[in-house]
Amino acid sequence: MLEVSDRDMLQPMATLREVAEAAGVSKAVASRALTGDFRTRMSEETRRRVRAVAEELQYVPNHRSRALRFAKSGAVGLIVPDVNNAVFAEMLAGVQDRAGEAGMSVLLGQIDPPPAGRDQLRRLVAEGRVDGVLLQRREDFDDQRLREVLAGDPPVVLINSKLAGRAGSVVLDDVRGAATATQHLIDLGHERIGHLAGVADHDTAVRRHRGFIETMRAAGLRVRPSWVERSGWEAPGGAAAVTRMMQRKTRPTALVVSSVNAGIGALSALSRLGVRVPEDLSVVAINDTWVAETWAPALTTVRMPLRALGRRACGMLLDHLAGQRLGDVVVEEPAPELIVRESTRPVP
Repeated sequence: MLEVSDRDMLQPMATLREVAEAAGVSKAVASRALTGDFRTRMSEETRRRVRAVAEELQYVPNHRSRALRFAKSGAVGLIVPDVNNAVFAEMLAGVQDRAGEAGMSVLLGQIDPPPAGRDQLRRLVAEGRVDGVLLQRREDFDDQRLREVLAGDPPVVLINSKLAGRAGSVVLDDVRGAATATQHLIDLGHERIGHLAGVADHDTAVRRHRGFIETMRAAGLRVRPSWVERSGWEAPGGAAAVTRMMQRKTRPTALVVSSVNAGIGALSALSRLGVRVPEDLSVVAINDTWVAETWAPALTTVRMPLRALGRRACGMLLDHLAGQRLGDVVVEEPAPELIVRESTRPVP
């Protein structure tokens, strides 16, 4: 929530004309620089100068007229790493719930890495296909690649990912989700616990690894580096990572996997290796899909509030298109929910 001080309330609000004059540009150029209209050619230096002046003068846009300017396509875009990934179904449902309340449609799509993906978001908005975008970071997007994709500051809210120095994100309580998964194994008597931690330069993976580490340390348990493997979010990454771990002389008795799809890949690889789940190794993964429930053995998961995530993120984007400033939100309610199935059991 944006807080306004008494001092701010006593000061007269700057007008768009005053911002334009102070920045040395026309009123139309100032308007387009502040609203993120990329159909108008102007240098990034000009955009930055206008925004700096607006910030200095504490310019507040007319929310009503700004909303009218943005209400062109009547649609928002949800960009995910893989449109076929079942994990995103609940998130999409949440986005559609909130967009529908505003009379907006939702377009679902994917984005390529730079350089091909560098201008995709800008074109989506500039060509009028969507008014704004919700973007889920790909696992091969480090911060630099994500900054390249967001170059020019199009109207984008990052969904379950953050970028240092940039406001506009709605994320899950990943630390709590990983802690819930880890504590489940500890409560079953496991002390030798490993972690398939996701890629090191993905902020969601970093948060989930922190939840694992903090919970292990709080229980007085040792985190063995040889039992921490970096893997992609998808099944092939989980299969490759658990195969490497099982080749070591000492093995854990339980495993926390940061992604449900990687967890399915791990179960498949363990079966091929002759490692029995849960008799030899208990496995719990974060996020939940119908695949986890129907796999044999059915995978214990921590169900994250993806529908609430999609709804909150879409709400932030719509508020931004209506003139509100972007913020950073952690979805804490509903809390992550442990779904106990067949892949975990007490330590022998």
